[in-house]
Amino acid sequence: MTNARTIAAVPPNRRAIATAVLLLSSAIISPSLHAKLFPSLKADDFRRISFVGRCDQNQWSTDKGDKLEVMMSAEPGESCEARMHFREPQELKNLASLQFMVRSSRPKQRMAIELVGNTEGDPEDSLARTRPFSVSDDWNPDALRFQKVKKGWQPKAISEIRFIAMSETGRSAPSLFIRDVRFSGTPKNAAEGTAEAAATEGGANDVASPVAADIPLDRQLVCVAANDLPSLQNPIPHGAPATLSSEFKKLFGMLMIKSAAITATQRGIAGACLAWLLAAWWYMHRKKPSLVTLISPLYEINTRTWKSTRDSDGVHRLGGFNAITPNDLKNIKSSGFSSIWLMGIWDIGPKVRAISKRYGQDFLGSPFAIRDYNVSEELGSEEDFNGLIDRAHAAGLKVIVDFVPNHMGLDSDWLNRHPEYFIHRVPTPAEIELSDQELEKRYPGYFVHRTPSYPQGHKRVPKTILVAYGKDPYFYPWIDTAQLDYAEPGLRRLMTEILCRMARQVDGVRCDMAMLVLREQIKVHRHPEMSWEAFNRMMPEEFWPEAIHATKRVKPAFIFMAETYWSMEGYLQQLGFDYTYNKPLYEAICSALQSANAEGLLNFMRLLGNDFLSRGVHFIENHDEDRAMNTLGEERQRAAATVLCTLPGVALLHQGQLEGKRERLPVQRAVPIHQETVNVSLRGFYEGLLKATSKPIFREGRMNVLYSNNPSFITYARVNESEKAIVIVNTSNQTQKGSVTLMPGLNLKADSAYELQDLFYEMKSPETRRQSTVVPTYHYPASHLITQGLYVELGPFDAHIFIVEPHPGFKLTDRVIHGLQSINEGLPFPRVARRILGQTMVRSSDQPSNPR
Repeated sequence: MTNARTIAAVPPNRRAIATAVLLLSSAIISPSLHAKLFPSLKADDFRRISFVGRCDQNQWSTDKGDKLEVMMSAEPGESCEARMHFREPQELKNLASLQFMVRSSRPKQRMAIELVGNTEGDPEDSLARTRPFSVSDDWNPDALRFQKVKKGWQPKAISEIRFIAMSETGRSAPSLFIRDVRFSGTPKNAAEGTAEAAATEGGANDVASPVAADIPLDRQLVCVAANDLPSLQNPIPHGAPATLSSEFKKLFGMLMIKSAAITATQRGIAGACLAWLLAAWWYMHRKKPSLVTLISPLYEINTRTWKSTRDSDGVHRLGGFNAITPNDLKNIKSSGFSSIWLMGIWDIGPKVRAISKRYGQDFLGSPFAIRDYNVSEELGSEEDFNGLIDRAHAAGLKVIVDFVPNHMGLDSDWLNRHPEYFIHRVPTPAEIELSDQELEKRYPGYFVHRTPSYPQGHKRVPKTILVAYGKDPYFYPWIDTAQLDYAEPGLRRLMTEILCRMARQVDGVRCDMAMLVLREQIKVHRHPEMSWEAFNRMMPEEFWPEAIHATKRVKPAFIFMAETYWSMEGYLQQLGFDYTYNKPLYEAICSALQSANAEGLLNFMRLLGNDFLSRGVHFIENHDEDRAMNTLGEERQRAAATVLCTLPGVALLHQGQLEGKRERLPVQRAVPIHQETVNVSLRGFYEGLLKATSKPIFREGRMNVLYSNNPSFITYARVNESEKAIVIVNTSNQTQKGSVTLMPGLNLKADSAYELQDLFYEMKSPETRRQSTVVPTYHYPASHLITQGLYVELGPFDAHIFIVEPHPGFKLTDRVIHGLQSINEGLPFPRVARRILGQTMVRSSDQPSNPR
């Protein structure tokens, strides 16, 4: 075994390699790099985090570094558990201890820890628990050491961690705070500890550790509460940065020196070490993907319709969560999508279903008139839903679900538990004598409800109330819903808690009609009789900033997407929404393609600006809009989709849109009436378009609208630090010709030539590709593009998506001459001296330059 004492005996040529390897191993297990190899656990490491037992309060959140923090306290004489279920079981093979920081709000709080481990020969998970131990009121490091236990019980992995807070009878429990939870590797030095662990009886799963005398082995412990972190921190050899750097220099020198003393094998080992170090450095410092990259394009799945069928007798068979298989998700991902929106997953009550059947016998109730935020039993259990989330994440897809803030279904149990959370009125004593029909006729827009729990003083009593139907102020009420009242602080807290719970499961929410819960809407339309002074006392701030801030403490990358209208997009973005619907853009795109004139659309894009567009959700159909095949047809749809997928922001595509479906399903219907065939050509076009626009420039590049002398052309550029792209779309059903001015939007360099590669070439029709003038790649000198622009000739609803790159055929001598000429422009040589130095040093002011 090579260690610090044996290195001196190594020949000089091998010493650099041996020392670098030892120092590299030391660095790996040193505290400076230990955190990168055994980082603090994050929320994404867990499939689910839940609290069980009698908890007085409980919460988990994440800090700025996305590290997990847990807070909980138990009711008097009870216990409260934080259960953290790993997405993937943590193998004990390379683990020695579980480390964490812990403190209590008061001294002598007691806690225990349980681990659920997968074991050999036992299909059931086996539980091991520490003895209760005390926690001080200062942050203290603590640890559990893993060890071999009773023969015949060999834990292989940890699938769940449980932190347990305990309180004494008759006393309110202090709060317990836990953070910086992490696993560690072998606690000995890298050289000696590995050998000892390998020699220990029980193999790699057994890291030797003394058993506390007061913990009986018949408890089958997998760990003991050591409260003894210093004993885990055995000395580790550390290499000083200067020494490490010098050895790396020697390694690099060995690669460069051509000497017989340095064998090819030694040179190869040195090269491998350097390559490994460079790879490790890149991994630790790689650029993290941006939020836009993670969510766009977004695929809307109508969950109730996925693989659902109707029997000959009219009975529905819903596919449910388990019908969305790993292969389905893999296909969605391979088609080019980054995320899915599971629309319509929440529980729907029997009254809502019954009301919907007045309008269609096959209606199953609106998925936006929910009974509670529990998944629909028709689609599967909570475990089935969690399994779907796990499958989506394994496929590399983010998961978005619905949040319906404005209303609940009229048979929601909230009406019985918290009727004060709804817009309502209490009938007068005289009105109580009226029948329900007479009351509802007297108060249009309200329905009668008898609640067993109406707040009255310090108690709750049964009462008959009139509850307002949910509604958009400019349309008729939705008679299957009850209107929520955000002037109630309790409702705002409850809805925030629901959002925080969602953040622990999924990656974002699409907030239905988000603008309806703005303060102005609530005051004007829900409480018109109340003065602004009184209303400001009840609801002093907007709901959304409070809820978004609280939710993002749980998961900072949690996505808030707002369905909104009435030009409220910018205001909701200011309140904290990551993305907002952009229906005006949808209307502008449709108008341009119907009129064959893009000027209005381009002016609208200029008005919106790049920053606003980058936070927009763009679509040409969704469950609320008609099918794109009906509004645009196939050819216009291809042109519209090209714009949709190349603009900044989120491209939203709807289930069935890629296949060219025409039947628009009401949200209450789970199975289409008509069986439509797949439009194979359109499906292939969408897959090609999504693949072509998956480049980072279409997710992160800025947009600059370009001028064209043909009003039928939609023209703009996408530009980032290293890439340039040009998008040109013909909105006409006739062949159109024209020039596109590329400057200043494209920022071309005058001393270069450029290659324009058309990503849209493979999506053109075979007839178009057969034309001699249509090729996948074009080459132009920069002077031509700058002074004359780009000449374009496009067929009906055809397009170009050009990636603009420096032309590799541009000669090196030309580059040098252009470089010298640019330098010369700034030199103070007189004209005569420049002529003596030669033609290369003549300025443009001395004689006209010859165009390339």
